[in-house]
Amino acid sequence: MKLLLTILALFTVSTAAPHRSSEVDLLLEDSFWDTVKEFANKLKERGLDFVCSAKIQELLDILGVDDRLDGTVKFVQDLLCKDEEETDALAKRSATIDALQAYGSFWSDIWETLKSWSHDKLCTTKLQDLLDILGFPDALDGAVEMAQNAICKFFPEPESALVHRREIEITPERNLQSITAFMKTVKLIAKRLLKNYLKGLICSSRLQQLMDLLEVPDSFDGAVEMAQDLICASGILSSSLMEKNTAALQGFIDTIMGILERFYDIVDIDVCTAGIPELLEKLRLPDTVVWAVEIAVDWYCN
Repeated sequence: MKLLLTILALFTVSTAAPHRSSEVDLLLEDSFWDTVKEFANKLKERGLDFVCSAKIQELLDILGVDDRLDGTVKFVQDLLCKDEEETDALAKRSATIDALQAYGSFWSDIWETLKSWSHDKLCTTKLQDLLDILGFPDALDGAVEMAQNAICKFFPEPESALVHRREIEITPERNLQSITAFMKTVKLIAKRLLKNYLKGLICSSRLQQLMDLLEVPDSFDGAVEMAQDLICASGILSSSLMEKNTAALQGFIDTIMGILERFYDIVDIDVCTAGIPELLEKLRLPDTVVWAVEIAVDWYCN
């Protein structure tokens, strides 16, 4: 109770300073005091004898935060350890303003990082996931949640993002792009099969067995079947073979669309700047799906 009254008194001192003009700055103050309370409560668990004799770096390590918050931690240590009666109002106010200004740099880093994310990514990500992505301890959950809520409130989802999530039209150009990538995929699958297995095994295996060996999604059944035909029958990936297997191409396009939808759930990397190998690993897809992922990235980002 004493700690809470002290914080409330200091908060009154800080707000007696010249008025801040923006809601963001008011949020900065709220975030600062929320963080002060979180840190103070966590440090009190270690006992005041330890806290008051500890070096700032030791307290930073206990809290799991970096040097950007050393001013805030020093402020909390003084709050817990210094005798209030020996500190005059002017010194309290000066210490509060100094700590708040130092915290502002850290707050700005959080704000700018979250603000750079897409609206959908930021506003649909759970708080614990945000903390994990940012590498912050639970003691900063209030600061991060406050920034998340504020940005999602102040900056509504742009119309362009809403359009971006609408169903993508398969134009003639995209259809041709899909056919080219599909043929590359069939050749890649055939090459992979011949590299790892005997032709007799490939030609005598059932389709599902080959798909299991390749670890490809079910929508790739047509591509795998065509690769098997390419190895065991014609040996040539002709246009007639393509016409015979239009369902296989559609399955490939379905795979592209499925991958594209999964991109909306990725929150810890930027799909448009990430490399294809990184996305394959993130989506846990085999490298035989590389061309489908490449097209999905093109459609998603453009």
